Amino acid sequence: MTSTHTEPPSLPDQDMRLSGPLPVALMSVAFTVLLVGTWVFSDLTVRRAGPYVTAAGRSFFSCVGLCLLTLRSKGALRRSVRQIRTRPLALAVSGLVGVSIYAASSLLAIDRLGISLPNLLLATGPCLSLLIGVAWFGRRTTRWAVIGVLVAALGAGLRVLATFQLESRSTAAVVVGVVGGVVAVAAISFYGQHYATLSRGHDPLDLLPGIFGVGTVILLVLLALTGRLGALLRVDLTTIGLLVLLGVVIYVPVYVLQHTLIHVRGAVFMASISLMTPFGVQFVDAECLGAPAPTWWEVGAGLVCLFGVALVVRFGAERPRPATPADRS
Repeated sequence: MTSTHTEPPSLPDQDMRLSGPLPVALMSVAFTVLLVGTWVFSDLTVRRAGPYVTAAGRSFFSCVGLCLLTLRSKGALRRSVRQIRTRPLALAVSGLVGVSIYAASSLLAIDRLGISLPNLLLATGPCLSLLIGVAWFGRRTTRWAVIGVLVAALGAGLRVLATFQLESRSTAAVVVGVVGGVVAVAAISFYGQHYATLSRGHDPLDLLPGIFGVGTVILLVLLALTGRLGALLRVDLTTIGLLVLLGVVIYVPVYVLQHTLIHVRGAVFMASISLMTPFGVQFVDAECLGAPAPTWWEVGAGLVCLFGVALVVRFGAERPRPATPADRS
């Protein structure tokens, strides 16, 4: 007599528990707070080691931490390996687009333009994700969710414009930086929708080792080819400690919450929640690091963004079709 293995029947019930209003609200708050931590500690690490060492080290230690998550429960490692064995191309596409291309292009944009213009471009992420989801992935949405996305993006954009600074740059640098920013926002918007499709019918964490493993390898190879990876081998112990803290302690729970929110509420929902992060960073800077307090214009922009996010949280941004047996294969 032969037996066939099936996915644990508890996964759909787990999705129902996680998609309730209270769990989603708690995950959203925790996700926003941890994202603020990524900005603050990334800034500290960049000041010590530079952006390229920070990017490479953060990605490496995040990947290590995500792989350790396969030990979280009986069968998790087997399921993750099964994902890599049965869906290598799909996971490779996610890793290439959502990890490698996004990290490289956003880093290029910041290097050429600073943070103001790239942040303005990334503020359009929820809108682009919504368009990609509806046009390419067959998502369904509501009128109020669309309004919420537009209002949240408007608030984030107003905040960037309130503090906009673009130092004197050459035309070539501006063009390269804008292209990098556009590629970054397109990559992360596509990735969110692609991941939401891949994770349907599965534990969302089972896909992360394959996605981030491929993405990290590609990113490290890219940095090696451009001669920037060698500096990673010359960092001191304090910097290594910061990279471990950033990659394992902060980014791993960020990625877990990010992908769980995509799984249960959709990519547009997660992207909209992310728009509140710069306001949180500004608050931490003002309260803890001695930065100037936000202006009334910035406070108003934050309230506009918060109102848009509240609409997205209340009405939801996407309603994916139910999982089918083919999705679980």
